Amino acid sequence: MLSLLNKSGGDKAALQAMPWRPDFRDLSQLPDTKTVRTTFFVNLLAVGFTGALALYVAQREWAVAGLGSSLADVEERIAAATPASQKALATYRLFQAEEAKFKEAFAFVSDSFRLQDFLMHLGSILPVDVTVRRVDHRGPGQSVVVAGSVKGLDAAASDVASKFVKQLQTDAVFQAHFASVTLTNLGRNAEEGSLNLELVFAFKKPDAKGGAKK
Repeated sequence: MLSLLNKSGGDKAALQAMPWRPDFRDLSQLPDTKTVRTTFFVNLLAVGFTGALALYVAQREWAVAGLGSSLADVEERIAAATPASQKALATYRLFQAEEAKFKEAFAFVSDSFRLQDFLMHLGSILPVDVTVRRVDHRGPGQSVVVAGSVKGLDAAASDVASKFVKQLQTDAVFQAHFASVTLTNLGRNAEEGSLNLELVFAFKKPDAKGGAKK
């Protein structure tokens, strides 16, 4: 009996009817028989990355929109509060001006220094050859400037001026109010035949309790 493989015209039919037997040594010829294909994971990863990026962008846009809304709300509140704030500032400036006036008046009233007493005492100790021409009281806690002249242009007149300055500096009445008495100007006046002098009486600085330092 002839084998079916030896029948004429049956070679091709027999080959087509033969069962498929893959060569397991050639991996490139093997079909992809995985339960889940690799392309599925690649597509899934791409979809997941795209979704995450879209979610991040959406969150950023939402945050920017929220900030814009908050900024608009803050600007609206500022605009609403501006008139009241400007009014309060104007009131505060007015208060500062009135406070300065009050402090000045209070310092003047509470100051134990009296210009009339100063003039009377200065006149009582004034040497015969010394003349007072001007007294300038510059305010509480500042200074008193006395301008005058000493008769004569010789050394004796200069000696009288020097002794007069020392007398003022050691006077107990003046020491109660003034920290120092300084001769700031001494010049010759040839037309009047005298020496012009200027004295500055500097007040003592107040202590922490508001009184003059001793």
